[in-house]
Amino acid sequence: MRINEIEERLNAIKAECEKEDADINALSQEADALIEERKAILDNVEKRKNTIKNIVNGVETKTIETFEEDKKMEEKRTFDRSSAEYRTAFLKKVRGMELSEIEQRAFSSASSSAGAAIPTETANEIIRKLKQYAPLLGEITLLHVAGNVTFAIEDTINDPAIHTENASITGDSDTLTSVTLGSYEITKLVQVSKTVATMSIDAFEAWLVDMISEKIAQKICKYLIDGTGSSQPTGVEKAATWGDTNSVTVAKTAALTAANVQTLIGLLPAAYDKNAKFLMSKKTLFTDFMPLQDNSKNKLVTNEGNQYFVYGYPVMIDDSVTAHEAYLGDFKKMVGNLSEAINITSAFDINTNSYKYLGCAMFDSKVGVGEAFVKLVKATA
Repeated sequence: MRINEIEERLNAIKAECEKEDADINALSQEADALIEERKAILDNVEKRKNTIKNIVNGVETKTIETFEEDKKMEEKRTFDRSSAEYRTAFLKKVRGMELSEIEQRAFSSASSSAGAAIPTETANEIIRKLKQYAPLLGEITLLHVAGNVTFAIEDTINDPAIHTENASITGDSDTLTSVTLGSYEITKLVQVSKTVATMSIDAFEAWLVDMISEKIAQKICKYLIDGTGSSQPTGVEKAATWGDTNSVTVAKTAALTAANVQTLIGLLPAAYDKNAKFLMSKKTLFTDFMPLQDNSKNKLVTNEGNQYFVYGYPVMIDDSVTAHEAYLGDFKKMVGNLSEAINITSAFDINTNSYKYLGCAMFDSKVGVGEAFVKLVKATA
């Protein structure tokens, strides 16, 4: 190193200065220059040490403190069903996959004592898909309330009256019907091979939402139509006791006529015309209604795009409706409650080497105003 060379030369100069014939001036100048060089080198060494010390004791310490602070904040962070971490943790958990440390904390903190609830984003997507697969859900008055709920629906409204000057005003009581909805479990079991574990989170969620939604929607639609109300939701079939004032019966061996349809429309009170729609199966639409013509040979059924109309009333298609029968009415007078607390549980079946997923939706429905519906009946005898 240069510093060692300088020290050796300074020692040599010291020895030479003791000689009688030494050139003292030249040696002195050389010694001064070497001493200055040595000082500069030592100053740089000290400066380097101080710089390193500052880095170690200053910036690095600050970085460690910041990291520890962030770590503590992360550890204190709480998660709920709407967090991205919980969504990932839930979807990995139902596939039997291991969770990262943060996913485990998200899963633990957002789960209740009753178990893991489906992530908010996934639940919202299931409800959206349910309405897509069950269009009738979008027609009724639909609530999203956890547990039992009592809902008031407009029944009979008294007409306004002319007021005579100076006379007292007597209030008429409009009628509101209270509908109490409970919670019935509607479940669907889906089984899939173990290869589901290889799917990405987004692909798995889309698949699971589709499978669960489609099957539950089919069951909900069936209840909305023919639910008995006994240990299950109530459907439009139980809207009223069907008779001459609210239904038209077609003889068992007779074909539907335009006159039958006209009579049926005439039975529906005008107050419910604005939102009225037909509900029938696809078979009924194409085999019973489609051939019909009025007296001017105009077809009773028209269509715009994929929407069919009978005498201008929109037609809803659902194959849960009995063939050759149909309903006409204001389906907003039906009330349903689909709780957002949709659950999905999973289990691995070692015998079949597959995963089983059980989707469960809480649903109930009732008809609020029976007079808002009329029915086309096909006689069975």
